[in-house]
Amino acid sequence: MTSQKIIEKLQQLDWYVKCETEHEIALVLNACLDANVCWASGEFAHHFSDVLLQKTPIFIGRDSEYDEHGLSWDDWDSFLSNKNCEDITNWFFEELRNE
Repeated sequence: MTSQKIIEKLQQLDWYVKCETEHEIALVLNACLDANVCWASGEFAHHFSDVLLQKTPIFIGRDSEYDEHGLSWDDWDSFLSNKNCEDITNWFFEELRNE
């Protein structure tokens, strides 16, 4: 079960998490599922087979400028070009460890 603190952060906009392994991708998407955050396409976050087919690192985030209220994923260049998103990678994984 994901903590309320993480859920509240994931429900906000303009953040991203850098995932370097399939396990990290699964952790982020499971937390997003607990937070009722869907992909920009409207699919639930547990649907991630396309993400796993990509080479890592993968960046998963919510960007109000491009994706409105849904999750998206991409490579570093895409997230680097968007200065609106906050990198919550360290915070996210540290919070998970503290649960």
